[in-house]
Amino acid sequence: MIISKVVIGFVTQRYDTEKKQFLDQEFHASDDVNWENEMGESVDAPQNDNGDEPYLNYEMIQPAAHDFKIGDSVIAMPDGDDNWHEFQGTVKLFRDNGNLITIKDQNDDCFDCRPGQLKHL
Repeated sequence: MIISKVVIGFVTQRYDTEKKQFLDQEFHASDDVNWENEMGESVDAPQNDNGDEPYLNYEMIQPAAHDFKIGDSVIAMPDGDDNWHEFQGTVKLFRDNGNLITIKDQNDDCFDCRPGQLKHL
């Protein structure tokens, strides 16, 4: 049977109004935990072999550490796996928590780049 561990808590996110981007976030989990089946009904907490409730660390993914913003003009430089040449373009989209940045070139073609492949113009 598949059951879900529901943890009550909140998230604090810090935002830089000048750079127009999030800086970081903190996850605050409480001890208020409910276990539910797929129908949303409460069930008893499972136990592992030593009798303890199973525990899984929370994945707290932080925003990417770069200073690019939507609309920035950049130079994109390929690395060894890319099949394109260096070009100038505009930041259009952030994906994968900011670890991939979509750049639109002057021909309206889009390329995904890592922040280390970009320089501001």
